[in-house]
Amino acid sequence: MYSKYFGLKEPSFSITPDPQYLFLSEQHREALAHLLYGAGEGGGFVLLTGEVGTGKTTVCRAFLEQLPEDVDVALILNPALTVTELLRAVCRELHIQVAEEDRTVKQLVDRLNEFLLDAHARGRRTVLLIDEAQNLKPRVLEQVRLLTNLETPKQKLLQIFLVGQPELRTLLQGEGMRQLNQRVTARYHLRPFSARETAQYVRHRIAVAGVERQLFTRGALRLVHRISGGVPRLINILCDRALLGACVSRGTLVTRRIVTRAAREVRDEAAWPGFLSGASATALAASVLLLAAGAGWLIQAWIAGDALPAVAGPLAAWLGPPPPPPATAAKVEEPTPKEIAASTTAALASLPEAPKIQVDLGTLTMDRTSAMRVLLRRWGVELGNLGNGDPCARLDSFGLRCEPGYGAWDDLRALDRPALLRLGDAEGTEGYAVVGALEGDQATLDLADGSKRLPATSLDAAWQGDFLVVWQPPLVGKGVIGPSASREEVRWLRKLLSEVPDAGVKDNGSGVFDQGLEAALRRFQERQGIEVDGVAGPRTLIRLHNAVAMPGIPRLAPAP
Repeated sequence: MYSKYFGLKEPSFSITPDPQYLFLSEQHREALAHLLYGAGEGGGFVLLTGEVGTGKTTVCRAFLEQLPEDVDVALILNPALTVTELLRAVCRELHIQVAEEDRTVKQLVDRLNEFLLDAHARGRRTVLLIDEAQNLKPRVLEQVRLLTNLETPKQKLLQIFLVGQPELRTLLQGEGMRQLNQRVTARYHLRPFSARETAQYVRHRIAVAGVERQLFTRGALRLVHRISGGVPRLINILCDRALLGACVSRGTLVTRRIVTRAAREVRDEAAWPGFLSGASATALAASVLLLAAGAGWLIQAWIAGDALPAVAGPLAAWLGPPPPPPATAAKVEEPTPKEIAASTTAALASLPEAPKIQVDLGTLTMDRTSAMRVLLRRWGVELGNLGNGDPCARLDSFGLRCEPGYGAWDDLRALDRPALLRLGDAEGTEGYAVVGALEGDQATLDLADGSKRLPATSLDAAWQGDFLVVWQPPLVGKGVIGPSASREEVRWLRKLLSEVPDAGVKDNGSGVFDQGLEAALRRFQERQGIEVDGVAGPRTLIRLHNAVAMPGIPRLAPAP
C-alpha cells in the first residue's frame, strides 16, 4: 500500500534476506573479511556469532557469493541432526554418492575422506558451513571436530565455519569443548547497529527501492534505533509499519509520533530491547510534547472539527477516533479549541527558522566518478578516466582501497584522510564534494580546478554523514591481519606496531600472531577508541599509519 504512495518500486523493509538490499556496515564488512580470510587458510574452525536478527545470514550469503570457483561448499542450515544424519547431509551437499548400506559413522567418514583427498589432488578446497550451530548436540559437535583430523601430511582437507547465536560461544567454552575451542582460528561476534548505522541502513534500503529523498526525520530515525536496539530485523518490521502509518495519515515524512504508534502495533516486550524501557518512556514523553505543540495536519483537523478520512479495518487504529464535540451546556475552565489553536500558532511562530544551506552546492559538488578523480590527486594519482562502474574497483591496481563510512566531522578527523562527502539539499540537488584538508573549523574543498576554503559547519545542512576515504593496505594479504594471517602479514604488522610509542611489542622478526602481539594490538585499539577485537582491519590499520606517521600518505589535518 505505501510503496505507491511514496514512489517506491516495492516495499523496502521486507524481512526476507533479499541480496538486492544487502547492506554491510563496518562490522559486517569486518565479519565478511574474517570469513573470506578463513576460507583461504587450511584447517581449523572459523566462528561467527551474533544475536537473533543481527545479519549473520546476510554476511553468510555475501561470503558464499564471493568464494572462488575452486571451493566446494557443504551448507547445513538445520543442524538439529544425529551424527549419522549430519554426515549424510554433508555428503549430499558435496554430491558424494553414498550407498544405502553405508550406515555407520566410519563408512560415511571414509567416503568423505576419499572425496576430500580427490578434491585436494585436483587443486580444489572444501568448506563446511553450519548455520544455527548453537543447535548442535555435544556429541555431534565432537564429531564435527574430528572431521578436522582429515588431512594430508601438510594440510587439513576441510575448513569448517560455525555460525550461530551467542549460546554457541557459551557451548564452546564448556569443559568438554576445550579441544574444539582451541582449534578456532578466527572468530567474530556481530553486534546490533549503532544509531548512525541504523540511520544509514534505513536510508540505504529506501534508496535501493528507488527513492533518494529522506522519508524519516532525524528524530524518527533515532527513535527507530532506540526501540529496535539496532537489530536489523526489528528495524525492518518497525520501519515497514511506520511507513504504512505515514501513508494512512497522508504524511510526507515518518515522524517520531508515527514510529511510536508503529511500535505499539508490532512490539513484544521480550523481543524489543528498547520499548518500555526508560529510554522508551522518554521517547513516548517526547511524542506527547510533539502532539501538544500542535504541529501537523491531524491536530489541526481535530481542533477545527474536520472529518478525518474514512479508513476501514485495522488501519483505522492509526488515526483513532476523533475527539467528541464539546458539550455546549457544560461550563469548563479549559481553553477553547480556538484559543489552543491561537496559542499553538504563536508558539510555532516564535521558534527559530530551520538552518538553511549556506553554500551553493552546484559550484562545490561533482558526480561521484569526477569527485573520485579529484580525491586521488591527494594520493598522487592522476586519472583521466576511471571507466564504467564503481570507481573503487580500479584502485587495487594502484595499491589503494576505498573505506566507506558514516559519521560526523570528528569521525573524519579521527581517520585523518581526505574524504569524499555526499551532499544534498531540500530541492533535490545532490553531488559529491572532496574535503582535502580540515583545520580547526575550516574545511578546504578540492575542486576540479582549484579549491575553496569555508567553515565546515556550513555543510552540515547538506551532509547527512555519508563519506568515503581512500587508504593504503599492506603490500601482502587482504587487508585484515589476525591469527590466521600469513607470516609476511604478521611480520609487517609487528614491525608497524613496534614503532608506536608504548605499544609494548618488539620487532623480533617473528611471523607468529602470538598472545603478545594480540595484546599489544588490543591496547592500541582501546587507546584509539575503536572496536577492540584483536584483529587489524582497515580502520585499525589506518590509525596505525597515523600513529607512526607513515610517509607518502595524505592527511586531512595539517602537519604539526
